[in-house]
Amino acid sequence: MKTLGNFIIKHSKSIFIFFSILTIIFLALAVTLQIRPGFLDLLPDNDPYVKVYKDATKSFKSVDSVIIGIEGKRENIISYVEDISEKLKGMDHIDAIYYKNPVDFISKNIFLLSPDEEQDFLKKLYTSYDLTSFFEALNVMFKEPENGYKITEQDRKQFEYLLKSMYDFFNEIENSNEEKIREKFFNMLFGEKYLITKDGTFGLIIIRPSISSNDIKKVVTLVNSIEKNVKKEAKKFNVKAGLTGTLVIARDEMIVTERDMAVATSVSLILIITIFLLGFRSIRYMLLSVIPLILGIIWGMGFTKITIGSLNIMTIMMGAILAGLGIDYSIHIISLFIELRNEGLSIVESIKGIFEKNVRGIIAGAVTTAIGMGIFSISSFPGFKEFGIVLSSGIIFTLLAAIFILTILLKTFGNKYKNPGTIFVIDYDIKKYRNINIFLMITLIILSFIKINNVEFDKNMMNIEAKGLESIELNEKILKNFEFSPDNTIFISNNLIEAQELYNKLKDLKIFSQVDSISPFLPDTELQVKRLRNAYETKNAPIQKFELNTTELKKVLSSLNFNMAKAAISLNLMGYKDLAKQLRDIIKSGVLIKISNKNINDLVNIENTIISVITELRKNLNSDKLITLNDIPDEIKSNYLGNDGKILTTAYSNGDIWNVEYQKEYFKQLEKLELKNISGTALIFLRVIQISAREGKKILLLTIIFIYIVLLFDMKSFKYATMALLPMILSIILILGVMGWFNIKLNVVNIVALPLIIGIGVDDGIHLIHRYRREKNLRLALKSTGKAITMTTLTTGAAFGTFMLAKYRGFIGFGLLLLLGVIFSYLITVFVVTSIISYIDKNDESK
Repeated sequence: MKTLGNFIIKHSKSIFIFFSILTIIFLALAVTLQIRPGFLDLLPDNDPYVKVYKDATKSFKSVDSVIIGIEGKRENIISYVEDISEKLKGMDHIDAIYYKNPVDFISKNIFLLSPDEEQDFLKKLYTSYDLTSFFEALNVMFKEPENGYKITEQDRKQFEYLLKSMYDFFNEIENSNEEKIREKFFNMLFGEKYLITKDGTFGLIIIRPSISSNDIKKVVTLVNSIEKNVKKEAKKFNVKAGLTGTLVIARDEMIVTERDMAVATSVSLILIITIFLLGFRSIRYMLLSVIPLILGIIWGMGFTKITIGSLNIMTIMMGAILAGLGIDYSIHIISLFIELRNEGLSIVESIKGIFEKNVRGIIAGAVTTAIGMGIFSISSFPGFKEFGIVLSSGIIFTLLAAIFILTILLKTFGNKYKNPGTIFVIDYDIKKYRNINIFLMITLIILSFIKINNVEFDKNMMNIEAKGLESIELNEKILKNFEFSPDNTIFISNNLIEAQELYNKLKDLKIFSQVDSISPFLPDTELQVKRLRNAYETKNAPIQKFELNTTELKKVLSSLNFNMAKAAISLNLMGYKDLAKQLRDIIKSGVLIKISNKNINDLVNIENTIISVITELRKNLNSDKLITLNDIPDEIKSNYLGNDGKILTTAYSNGDIWNVEYQKEYFKQLEKLELKNISGTALIFLRVIQISAREGKKILLLTIIFIYIVLLFDMKSFKYATMALLPMILSIILILGVMGWFNIKLNVVNIVALPLIIGIGVDDGIHLIHRYRREKNLRLALKSTGKAITMTTLTTGAAFGTFMLAKYRGFIGFGLLLLLGVIFSYLITVFVVTSIISYIDKNDESK
C-alpha cells in the first residue's frame, strides 16, 4: 500500500487529468440514463410468461389497458360516459374505447349466440302473443333441467344479473311505467347496455392504447393526457372519475419512485454533511469528502449506461445507497489524516501513514461490500443481476475516487486542520463490561430464534405499493363492485378452433368470473345451422291475438312463483346461497301477486307494451345468415384478432389474485389445463415474487461464503476472519428475530437488504481488527478507529434510514431492514466482538 501512496503523490497531476476526462465522459453518459419501472424487465427473456407477453404485444395492438372508474348517480354516469368516450376517441395512441356492451349485435343474433338449453325459452318468449304466454315463457327459465343445474362461474354472474334485472322488470310492471318496462325488459334479455354496476353507482370505461407498456415515456404522456381530460369532464357531470389499470399503475410507480429517490438522496446528503461537520468540525474536509462521493456516483451511473443502458425499479436506488456507503471511505481516510496531522506529521507523511495503516482495511471493507452486492450479478433473475452490476461497480468506483481523488485533494488542501474533539470517539473499559455484553447478546439471539420461523414472504405485491394511490384503490373497488380483478390473465391461440377449445375449458373454471373471448360471438357452424332454423321458425310463426284472461294469468304467475321457490331450494343445496336468496327475495316481495291483482285496463296496457317490444325484436332477428368472422363488428373483432392471425383470450379472476389462499386455488386450476401460451400482468408479478424468494436465499448463502473466503485471504487467520464475520451473521439473526416478533414480512424489494447487510455489516469488524492487529491494544484500536466506524454507521444509517420517508412501501421496508442491519452490526462490533477478543486473544496489550 505504501507503493500505491507514493505513486499517487508523485503522479497526482496526471492522475487528476485522467480522472477529469473520465468524469466528463461518464457524466455525458449518466444524463441519458433512463428508468424502466416495469416488472417485466426484472424477469429473464426466456421466461414463458415474458415470452408469451411479448409475443402478445407484437401480435395485438394492445394487451394492457387504461380503466376509467366512475362513481356517482346512474344518469350522471351514463351522460359522462357518452361524453368523455367521444372526446377520448380523437386522442393519439388510443386504439379502442369500450364503454357499451354490443347489445345490437347480440339482440339481432340472439338465437345463433344462445346455447341449446335456452332455445326453447327464446322460442316461447319471441312467440308470446299475450301477457299470459309471456309469463309462461319466463316460467321455462325456472324449470329444473333433466340433468340438474350445472352453473359455471360466468353462468352464476349472468344468472345473478338476470334475477336482479327481472326483479326490476317486475317492479316496473307493477308500477305500470311503460318507458321503464321497455328499458328493463331489454336489459333482462341482453344485459346492461353500459358497463355499470347493478345499483348504478359505479361505471367503467376500458381504453385499449396502441402503445406497449415498455415504452414508458409514451405511456406516461398518454396516461397524463387521459387523466387530465377525465378529471376535467367529471366536474361537469357531478361524478368522481379516476384511472387504474396496468399502464396507470406503471406511471404511478415511476412518479412515486422518482420522488422517493430524490427525497431520500437529498435528505441523506444533508444528514451526512451534518454528521461530518459534527465529527470533524470542518467545512473544508466535509467538502473534500463529498467530492469523491459525487464522482463515484457519476462514474457508476455512466458505467450503468454502458453495461445495462437504464435503471429498473431496483437499481433506481443506487444514488441513495452509494451516498451512504461511498462516504465511508472518505471518513476513514480523513479521520486518520487529521489524527496523524494532530500528531505533528506533514501532509505527505500523513498520506503515507493512511496507506500504511488504513487503506488495506478500506479496500477489504469495500471488496466485501462489493461482493455482498456483486453476488446478485450471478443470479439468473435480471432484476437481481442488474442490481449486482450497478451497485458493486458503484462501490468500486467510489472506492477508487476516495483513494485517488481524495488523496490528491488532501495533498493540495490538507494544510489546514483542527482538533475535532472527542465527539463520536469510543473509549470504555472493555474488560469491565464484557460479561454483560456477551450475556445480552446471547439473550437477544435466543429471543430471535424463538420467532425466526414466523418470518414469511409477502406474496401480495400491492403491499409494497404506495398508500393512497387512486389506481390501487380503484383496482379494489372494481373487484368489489364487478367481482372481477383488472389483473387479467391472457391466453394466445393459433386459430379459431384452438380459441373455442380454450374458451370451453376456461368458462368451467371457478377462478374466473369472466372469460373475454371471440368464441361466444362465433359459434360452431353446425350449431348455427340448427339455431338459425329456430330463428327462422320463430320470426315467421303466425301470431294470433287473444283477449287477456286474468284467471289464466293468475295461474301462470302462481306457477312462476312456485317454480322460483323450487329453483331456490335446488340452488341452495348446490351451494349457490346468494342466488337462492335473490329468488326468495323476489317471492317474499309479493311482486308477482301484486301484478296478478292489477286491474284489467292496466294489465292490457302492460301487455301491449311488452308484446310491442317482442314484435320489434322478432322483426329484427337474423333468420337467414350464419355469423362469419366478417359479420362481427370491428369494435368487437379488434379486441381478439392479432395481425398475424392469432387469437387473444382474456380471463378475469373473481378474487384477489394477491391473496395467498386465492393464489393456491388459482394456480391449482390453471395447472390442470396444462396450457403453454399463458401470461398476464399478475402472473408476471407473481413470477417476480417466486424467483426473488428463491434467488434471495441462494444469494444470501453465496454472499456469506465468498466474503468469508475474502476475509481468510485478507487476514490469513481463521480466528480474526471469523471475528470480522460475526457482526453481520448475528445482525441477520437479530433482524429476522425482529421481523418475527413484529410480523414484518419479506417481499421482493426488502429481501435484497439481507445480502447487502452481510456485505455492509462486515466493514466495521474489518476496520477494527485491522487496526487492532497493528496496534496490539484493543482499547486503543477501538478509540482510534471507533470514531470512524461510528461516523460511517451514522452516515450509512442516515442514507438507508431516509428510504423510510418514501411513499413506495417497498422502499420503506428496504430502508428499515438496512437501518437495523447497520445499527446491529455496529453495536455487535463495538461491544460483542471486542468483548470476545478480550477473552480469547492473549496478544491484547490493553489487558
